[in-house]
Amino acid sequence: RRRMKNVYKTLIALSLVIAMLLISSCDMLKPNQATDKNNNVVENGGGDTLPDNIVGDGNQGIEDDNQQDNTPPVDTSLYLPITENGEAKIKIISAYSKDKAVFDAISEFKAAFTDIIFEEGYTTSNIPSDREILIGDSIGAEGNLYIDPHSLGDEGYAICVIGNKIIVAGGNTESLVAAIKMLSDDILKLSESDTKNISISREVDILHTQTYPIKGITVEGNDIASYDIVCDTRNESLMKCAQQLHNTLYNKAGYWTEIKASSYSPSIRIVLSDYAGNGGFMVYVDGEDLIIKCAYPVLMEETFDKFIDTYFGSDDERTIKFESSLTFSLHISTISYCTYGGAVGDGIADDFDAIQRTHNRANVTGQTVIADPGKIFNLGQHTAIIKVQTNTIWTDATFIIDDSDLGPDNPVRGKNLFWIAPDNAERSISGISSLSKGQTNVGVTFDGPMLLQIVNREKYQYIRYGANADNGAYQQEIILVDKDGNVDPSTPILWDYETLSQVVAYRADEKPISIIGGHFITIANNSEKDVYYYRGISITRSNVIMKDQVHTIEGEGDIGGAYYGFLNVSYATNVLFDSIVFTGHKKYGMGTYDTTATCANNVTWYNCTQTNSINDSTYWGVMGSNYCKNLTYDSCVLSRFDAHKGTHNATIINCEIGHQKINAIGSGVLLIENTIIHGNNVVNLRSDYGSTWEGDVILRDITLDNTSNNPVLISASWNNHYFGYTCYMPENVIIDGITLTKGTSFKVFPALSNDIDKDIVNDQENLNPYVITKKVIIESNPHNYSYVVSTNKTLFADVVVEENK
Repeated sequence: RRRMKNVYKTLIALSLVIAMLLISSCDMLKPNQATDKNNNVVENGGGDTLPDNIVGDGNQGIEDDNQQDNTPPVDTSLYLPITENGEAKIKIISAYSKDKAVFDAISEFKAAFTDIIFEEGYTTSNIPSDREILIGDSIGAEGNLYIDPHSLGDEGYAICVIGNKIIVAGGNTESLVAAIKMLSDDILKLSESDTKNISISREVDILHTQTYPIKGITVEGNDIASYDIVCDTRNESLMKCAQQLHNTLYNKAGYWTEIKASSYSPSIRIVLSDYAGNGGFMVYVDGEDLIIKCAYPVLMEETFDKFIDTYFGSDDERTIKFESSLTFSLHISTISYCTYGGAVGDGIADDFDAIQRTHNRANVTGQTVIADPGKIFNLGQHTAIIKVQTNTIWTDATFIIDDSDLGPDNPVRGKNLFWIAPDNAERSISGISSLSKGQTNVGVTFDGPMLLQIVNREKYQYIRYGANADNGAYQQEIILVDKDGNVDPSTPILWDYETLSQVVAYRADEKPISIIGGHFITIANNSEKDVYYYRGISITRSNVIMKDQVHTIEGEGDIGGAYYGFLNVSYATNVLFDSIVFTGHKKYGMGTYDTTATCANNVTWYNCTQTNSINDSTYWGVMGSNYCKNLTYDSCVLSRFDAHKGTHNATIINCEIGHQKINAIGSGVLLIENTIIHGNNVVNLRSDYGSTWEGDVILRDITLDNTSNNPVLISASWNNHYFGYTCYMPENVIIDGITLTKGTSFKVFPALSNDIDKDIVNDQENLNPYVITKKVIIESNPHNYSYVVSTNKTLFADVVVEENK
């Protein structure tokens, strides 16, 4: 087809030469006129093709079938015979593939002749005497027989006689049909005369090309006539855009550009990219290439429409120049609650549906969602949930969560408002029947990193003791594995699972999203029942940053139901709470939280604070967790850190912890560093779960705001109760700098009970034989405080004490 463009140029040049020769030798032909051998203009009927020395209209001389034809012979040097004495002297050839309208026009044309031959295919004749009418794409011969239909434009057509061939071409179906009709009705006038003797002047050379509003397109001065459109041809959306650009360039400027998967030559490249400028869509010049990028696959086509309208929408005559300074961008990266969703934002109207509609759209397109600044969005009361899967900026907007009339029996009570959701649903995994403590590979492969929840329903652990006693929970934990099933060393398998009832895989989303800003106001419930309200934000997606949210509480009275938490993370890994302002809930009958973590790994609270005093015992501690691994407080001022059903590894650094202190059980390393703790213990190993820590405790640069003259750094107690596991005192305790606000001495451990290491306690079997600490290391004691490991010299007799001075 590149050859087509060159032939088109040649045809134009030849037409100009012929026109100049005619002007110099005779008057120009009028439309539908022909000349005789003496170049005299003739205007006879029968097709305007016979010289004036032929009698009558060129179809006389035969009165009946038995009479001799006296029609003078046609001068074949000037005319190409189509019929002679009723016999067809030419055949029609058209391509196999053609529109029905073209086929019908050809059928109507050949119906005027009794025996004309019609073939479908391509001409292969190299014999000059072979006479053929070549219609459309039937021109398969080389050289001047070929007219590129794309050179004509959609509105263009050509009718010309070259040698013994009549060429009929059109830029599209409509113009080709029009050219066939022009040959039939205007040139040969088949409907007005007898077709026994029809000829056509060899000088017929009609060439009508489309005129275009765009006179030229250049990239850095290079005409794009030789450019290709390059895109991933396997991508349906990109191919639609490429085809649209191809059609636009052809219809607006007459360029016929090829669409290819790759090209080494300068080209127009259409690509999808994670980054396409701040706006999400951009067009720029790179060397001699024109680059079109979009960061949102679903928005590619509608955004491409805007680009086409911007540059090609006008029909004014002009030239388009793409220069190196070009940076065309469209801001498609954001979508807002009011502009798109139709939210009101006056604090009165229920904006839940509008907000949900906006996020549903963004979850498909990948756009960032914006809460319109300064607006107040009332979230109403709904059993549905707003699913969030893209970056979201809540700005300084306010969100109202009104639970004031939300009774304990209302199903809305148990529904979170926002769900920061994963891209892939969880799924059950087969092929893992058992696992052992410390096992490094689970024996199954995956399609990416997974957080696995492993459960054994035949064994119970965390069998709680005390006021809130229960029968425990299924043996379970979470582990992080890679695609080959290798267990991440930071999440080791902690227990022996003789059997596995369930293994659920949660895909660890590798593309992070961030949720920034927003002031949320909970108008508290007035429930008379001790039930939990789940009216917050649930996070089950990995790699999430929650930043700069503020949560305040209004309307707390003398009674009320507990809250499970405003920001709650579960079944996810790598979640950061950055600069969040929490509020402690008023204490009623049950523990009530503002942030929780369940079956989660690598969760960090950084620079988080709370609105009420961290030492006001009217309010419950803000945080609780279960079945987690690798929890971190960094630079926080909060009333509590708590691990109910255990954590593996916990870090509290650069913090100030209030009246409910650091409560934990678990394993691994518990590091508390450069932290102020208000109370008489640095850490409380929860007695209701066995006061167990299977690992090391490191206390470094601690300030203990104590009221006791002789505080206990690690609080614990022993009860003859089976918790579902063996209980441990920390294996090693490292103390590196303690500052007390009262007194000059401390104990590392309490006295506990001498019954710990007995087989029989009060005539009953010892259900909770403890594993006692091996070593206490005093790395530094800058204030020279006196200390003891424990006042129970018998129980802790074998503990090795090392003091590094």
